[in-house]
Amino acid sequence: MRNIKLVLEYDGTDFHGWQYQPDERTVQGDLEEALHKLIQENIRIIGAGRTDQGVHAYGQVANFHTASAMQLNEMKKAINAVTHDDVHVREIKEVPLDFHSRYSARAKTYAYYVLHEASPMRRRYAWVLNHSLHTDDMVMTTKMICGTHDFRHFAVTNGKNSTTCTIKSIDVHTRGPQTVITVTGDRFLHKMVRGIVGFLYDVGRERFHPNDADKVFSGTLKDMYFAPAHGLFLMEVHYESTERAI
Repeated sequence: MRNIKLVLEYDGTDFHGWQYQPDERTVQGDLEEALHKLIQENIRIIGAGRTDQGVHAYGQVANFHTASAMQLNEMKKAINAVTHDDVHVREIKEVPLDFHSRYSARAKTYAYYVLHEASPMRRRYAWVLNHSLHTDDMVMTTKMICGTHDFRHFAVTNGKNSTTCTIKSIDVHTRGPQTVITVTGDRFLHKMVRGIVGFLYDVGRERFHPNDADKVFSGTLKDMYFAPAHGLFLMEVHYESTERAI
């Protein structure tokens, strides 16, 4: 048995998210169907993160187990040949059997793109606003969000699992008409990055104050806004530097 690791890039616009759904097109579903055609096995692919409908990825990581002896370069070419153009295997390698794309991950980095002017070419990949933001206040707010906190009020949760996460860094960078918000953390709850971006947006347009971050954590600040999905990209999944290939 072999354990195969994939690094994937995809445009999430026409997918109903990562996770398999029997009556909808998903990234996991497309890849599993492609692998079944190629190696005649019922493959279950494990993703590092379950991106929502409309969310994109530049560095999603997935792994699967197979008995196939197909060469990795041939497998990569074959997968890319039978899948649609909006999903692409960027890297492939064999890893130890105990590697798990989700549970072995130590952190993930997401980037959220905001445009401050109309752009028909980029409207599917950024949140287009017709006004600028006070980024100094947004940067001040990031310092209050970083660290280990209960992020349940920045997210959508089922109340069953732990909601404590550690945000390692948040960078707010504006160049010309574009603002990019990059968030790295050890784990993320459902819609958590979009909740963080939505709050930063409201600070940037002076609806909220940076100190209101404490009110979000305590659950006393209402009307939280979630940024739309299409501006969000899963950029990288981080693993121990000692991870070894076979």
